[in-house]
Amino acid sequence: MSRYFDIRSTVLVVVGHGLLPEEVDRPVAYELKRAINARGRAAQSEVAVVLTDLWMLNNEMAEFFPAIAVGGPGVNAFTAQIYEQLPLAFSKGQSVFIQIESEGAGRRAAVWGMDDEGTREGVEIFLRDGFLDRFLDRVWRRERP
Repeated sequence: MSRYFDIRSTVLVVVGHGLLPEEVDRPVAYELKRAINARGRAAQSEVAVVLTDLWMLNNEMAEFFPAIAVGGPGVNAFTAQIYEQLPLAFSKGQSVFIQIESEGAGRRAAVWGMDDEGTREGVEIFLRDGFLDRFLDRVWRRERP
């Protein structure tokens, strides 16, 4: 079965490359991927793909995909590239940060913490408190009742 990734609707979940982000952020990213896939319609390419920041930074097509960075700017070069431009949607002290693009198409988000636990907690909050749903509504252009 061939897979088709649509630049309008396939959500990239981006982790850093290297031992630490691969070990601790990638499993969290797959939890996020499962949540996105459960909300999407696979027939319309409303799915997620987990990949590394190196792909995002070295592939010309990357800028066209909606994307969520997982992990802080110290371990994820994609987060480092976007976090200063993204508005803060949620923070817990100086340990957990959720940032979501609010202008234009709203196709970028970053979820990270000052350490592994902060990133894990950020993703839990992103899922539990409706941040993911609002992000997907914008990306997939869905209206909420």
